[in-house]
Amino acid sequence: MFSKRPILLGGLGLSATLWLLDTIHFNFFDSSTLLSAIALGSGIWWWRHLRGDQPQQRPVSTKLPDRAAVDRAIATLETLVTSLEQESASTLSTAQVALLPLSKFREQVQALQTGLERQALSIGLLGDRNTGKTALLNHLQNGPEADSSPVRLSYQEFSLPEASADVPPDLALQDAVLFVTAGDLTESAFNVLKQRVLAGQRAVLAFNKQDQYLPADRETVRQKLQQRVAELPRPVEVAAIATAPRPIKVRRHQSDGRVEESLEQVAPDVAALETALKKVACDRTELVLSTTLRQAELLRQEVQTSLNGVRRERAMPLVEQLQWVAAATAFASPVPTLDLLATVAINGQLVMDLGKVYGFSFSLDEAKTAAGTLASLTVKLGLVELSTQALTTVLKSHAATYVAGGMVEGLSAAYLTRMAGLSLIEYFEEAALAGQSSSSLSLESIGQRLQALFQQNSQGALLVRLVQQGLERLRPTPVDSPTLQSSQA
Repeated sequence: MFSKRPILLGGLGLSATLWLLDTIHFNFFDSSTLLSAIALGSGIWWWRHLRGDQPQQRPVSTKLPDRAAVDRAIATLETLVTSLEQESASTLSTAQVALLPLSKFREQVQALQTGLERQALSIGLLGDRNTGKTALLNHLQNGPEADSSPVRLSYQEFSLPEASADVPPDLALQDAVLFVTAGDLTESAFNVLKQRVLAGQRAVLAFNKQDQYLPADRETVRQKLQQRVAELPRPVEVAAIATAPRPIKVRRHQSDGRVEESLEQVAPDVAALETALKKVACDRTELVLSTTLRQAELLRQEVQTSLNGVRRERAMPLVEQLQWVAAATAFASPVPTLDLLATVAINGQLVMDLGKVYGFSFSLDEAKTAAGTLASLTVKLGLVELSTQALTTVLKSHAATYVAGGMVEGLSAAYLTRMAGLSLIEYFEEAALAGQSSSSLSLESIGQRLQALFQQNSQGALLVRLVQQGLERLRPTPVDSPTLQSSQA
């Protein structure tokens, strides 16, 4: 096992060797120290390579989607679904694999491919209450111009969410967004509109109920709306309309001198919006590509979430294995400086092993640099003291083992290693969901997760369970006790 994990072998070798040199009189020519010399040599090689350069971030593409980009996204999806099939088959039970929607994912990928040829466009209506969305929807669906466009437009009404992050998934799958307002945009409404534009959706802003304003005020509102949308990264056309104008009072003078007054309904004034929607229809190909790319990204995140679950099943045994390696090392030689050295080695192996599980490639130098920084963060955040205090509190209920030498140090090392492993797992899962494939790590982000995990688990069942398992693993057996052996002799 260890021969295939050079970081762990070298780091623990150096830690063990320094402990031996500290506890015995080292004689280089004494054959009894040959093993230590070998370990020291491997440790020195490891230590010299500890400081590596930080990997460079890969540039992010800012190109607008084209057919090639969409084809690549669909191909990536197919590869991801295949990975899910293969990894779940080798990791999960048959019953667990049956619960995964693998056939559904395959069908959705195929639907993305065939959907590229569709001729219709879907448009989502979005806006605050009392802005006339429903009346506008009825007019667009049933008006005389509904079938005049060569590209069929279908519409769906949505309620304006309180925050851009709460946008319904179905709205994100519309080819364009028709944002309806009856006056100036509120800050929250503008943020939602901005978020949809940044997501790549085409947007049109309809200033409805303009008939309720005086001509001068109407123009003032329209200009203000144009100024707001000018701040957006992509053009958004503003169309001033009156979907259901208020009836106007009409006076008719009769031949006998009488004056009759009546209310007459005014025809809807939506010409500006119809012109804007025709421009949208002319960009059908671009809009379909953009929507398909968004659909592919949403599906990728769904598949990746399932794959993350499978990979966590593989990752947790690796964390548990290394946490007990850390515990045994600290228990055998509870010297703070050597504990830190062993922690760096184990954290480096965690980075390598967990990165490999989640599809991230790291060189030895990258893993060691990350491990050293992660160990430093653990000290700076005061997590060593926090873990020791928490473990001491739990161990007080085990009076027989509380005074055992190195017990607190060993359990603390196991706890720190487990928290580091869980932090890395969360980081890799979120990075995979975000579509990041770079080998560089955001150590600040990992540090934040590490601190949060400590706060969540400092008094929880996890700590108690870890102590119970550690007492069984680290408690010396009578046959291993030197005092007992000498008395028997």
